[in-house]
This record gives sequence, structure tokens and C-alpha cells, in this order.
Amino acid sequence: MYKAAVITVSDRVAEGLRTDESGPCAAKLLTEAGYEVVYKDIIPDEQAHIEQTLIHCADELCISLILTTGGTGFASRDVTPEATAAVCDRQAPGIAEAMRAYSLSVTPRAMLSRAGAGLRGKSLIINLPGSPQAAAENLGAVLPALGHGLEILRGIAGDCAAARVVSVHISRRKGEQKTPISQGMLLENHGLEGDAHAGPGLRQVSLLAGESIDKLRHILPDLKPGAFAENIITEGLTLHALPLGTKLEIGGALAEITQIGKDCHDQGCAIRRAVGDCVMPREGVFVRILRSGEVKSGDEIRVID
Repeated sequence: MYKAAVITVSDRVAEGLRTDESGPCAAKLLTEAGYEVVYKDIIPDEQAHIEQTLIHCADELCISLILTTGGTGFASRDVTPEATAAVCDRQAPGIAEAMRAYSLSVTPRAMLSRAGAGLRGKSLIINLPGSPQAAAENLGAVLPALGHGLEILRGIAGDCAAARVVSVHISRRKGEQKTPISQGMLLENHGLEGDAHAGPGLRQVSLLAGESIDKLRHILPDLKPGAFAENIITEGLTLHALPLGTKLEIGGALAEITQIGKDCHDQGCAIRRAVGDCVMPREGVFVRILRSGEVKSGDEIRVID
């Protein structure tokens, strides 16, 4: 699940003279598509203020998808595209072109939209019109393709930081909670040396993002590494969003993603029985080892194109 922000840019809404309709409309579409809307704001049509808010969402909050509504027309105060261009490292013109192309099938006035889209670090910023109907039409036209774009954008370097190994774990027998080790050896076509689950096959090593584990810490604050029978805990990489077949360089080893998620045990694991949920069946990732190499806490994880 990617995090999203919705920023309504409007003098009149910011002054309380008009009700914000486009922002809630965009947020509803995002939520229905599986995004987690973690930030909402209403700000005036001031370029400096818009730039500051976009930078805050991208750099400090590390939000994947940032939407603005409003300020994309010909009025002198419509400066949202200029603010967006000013903070972006790279442009994504195809998104704005696709939105305008779709809107032109509804009204010829769509050609008057100056909405833009671009990338700042690992965040995608998209301008939507201020009209709630137009915002919904524009977002609906591009939303199905955005997930793939975010996979590419954020899968390489993770969420605002280099992806890394947090800890490595093994168990000598199946069915046991895994325990941390200082370093291990990932063996080609076998898995993590000394682990009971290693061996030929497609599920040689299990990985779980620390960000996934954090979702349950408010219920079980004392969760220990290896509690989900994961071999490696990672940080800075949305593992379950990566496609099957993705190759990962983990420390000195090379691995390939072969499975995402798994079937839980008949009665569920101890954590599922305790809190009614478990992240491993949804967000755990399994790999096979293509090249042997050592792995330890702090090692970088890189997605190989």
C-alpha cells in the first residue's frame, strides 16, 4: 500500500468562502484504489506556499503519490504547475497528456488545462483540476497505471533511503521461531546456510520488510526479529510491490523473487491467533539464490534492472 497526499490549492477554500469538494473526491478515489491517504491540506494560491508543502510531503514525509487540486488554469493566481515544476527533479509529461486527452473527449475546454506532473526524489506529484468532476475524471484516467510507475520509482532505492538488511535469522528446525545471527552465507540454489527451510526449490529464503512488521507493533510492541519465520528483515524497500522475477543484490549474493505472500497454517501462526492478523501471508517475499554471497546487518539491497 502506497502513501498518498491530497493538497487542495484554492484561495477561496483556504479563506473558508467555498467548501472543498475536489480534495475529498480525489482522496476517496485513492482510498478505493488501495492507497493510504496520510496527508490532506488546503492552502492558498501562493507559489512559495505550494512549493513548501510539496517539498514537505516528498522530503520529510516520504509520501509516494502527491496530488494537488486547483490552480491549473489561465487565471493570474493559477500557479500550481509552476510550483510543481520548480520542485521536481524530472518531469512526467505523459501523465498530464493522458489526463488532457481523456478530458478532451468530455469537453474541448480541457485543452485549457495547464496541469503538470513530475518526480521529486521517490515521490510522484500530479496536478488535478479544481473542479471535483474534472478532478475525478483526470485521476480516474491515469490511476490504473500509477502503481506500476511507483513500483519502478520507489523499488530501486526504497522510501527515501538506500534499502538495507536490518537483521538475518535462522532456525535449526522447521516450526520454530528464527533467531538472529551476526552474519550468514546465502548459498546458490540452496538458501541461508544452516536454516531448516533452505534447500532446492523456489522458496529458499524468506524476506519481510521492517515497515510491514511495524504495522503490528502498536498491538505487539515486543515483537522480536524472526517472529514471522523470516530469514531477512529489510528496510527501505516495498518488497511486496516488486514484480515476480525481480532480481535483488543482497550483500554479496544475487537473488530472484519467486513468490509474494503465502498460505497461513491451518489455525494461523501464534501472532495471528494473538492479534487476529499477520503480515507474512500478504507481504512476505520468497527468493531463490542465483549467486552465493555473505549477508549481514547493514548490507545494501539493490534492485537489478
